[in-house]
Amino acid sequence: MLAGKYGELMHAKVIVMPKRAVLDPQGNAVRDAMRHLGMPEVRSVRIGKYMEIDIDGTNGNLESRLHGLCRDLLSNPVIEDYELESAEDGAKARTPKLEVRGQKSEVGK
Repeated sequence: MLAGKYGELMHAKVIVMPKRAVLDPQGNAVRDAMRHLGMPEVRSVRIGKYMEIDIDGTNGNLESRLHGLCRDLLSNPVIEDYELESAEDGAKARTPKLEVRGQKSEVGK
């Protein structure tokens, strides 16, 4: 849970990555460069974004509002998934995922 007591400072971490089914041309370019620079063992590279957010923990619905910001501002839900983590308790919440190749969806993990 990200929501804290009045006046408490909360620290959240957000990781945004391309969905597995989406091509990552930047990751492919980095992979090719790594191979060219002497690392032929590198099979794949995925490039994402990492953000740390400090928040005054004065409101009980911070977690749901942060999920909304991750979905609407910090990521593109069509091609990216996000992971939201509270630094205080280490709790992680991930983007709900659609069923792909018979896998069940993950909601709020």
